[in-house]
Amino acid sequence: MIATLTLLIVLMGASTVSLSVFVAIKFKQQARRLSRESGKLSIALMFMLIGEACLGAGTLWFAVMAYLERLPDVPLFMQSMVRVFIFSASSLTTVHLYLVTKRLEK
Repeated sequence: MIATLTLLIVLMGASTVSLSVFVAIKFKQQARRLSRESGKLSIALMFMLIGEACLGAGTLWFAVMAYLERLPDVPLFMQSMVRVFIFSASSLTTVHLYLVTKRLEK
């Protein structure tokens, strides 16, 4: 039962990461056809989705390691570095989006 649930989480994670990357690419393509301000917002949203994909990829890595029953073999330092990567990507893209919207406000 747990193995099935973990496999489902892995599949959902892979789908979510793929969706984030796909939509990020679409935002980049869309930015070329928009006005300067709207294009900047579209690019900021693209970066936000890339950050989301990084967060999802890190979570997916933990799910895969759990599914393979290898997570206890992964050193705590490496697990911590994956978490640092996840939170850094998320916070940096959030700050970037905020700064872009503040500049557009002017």
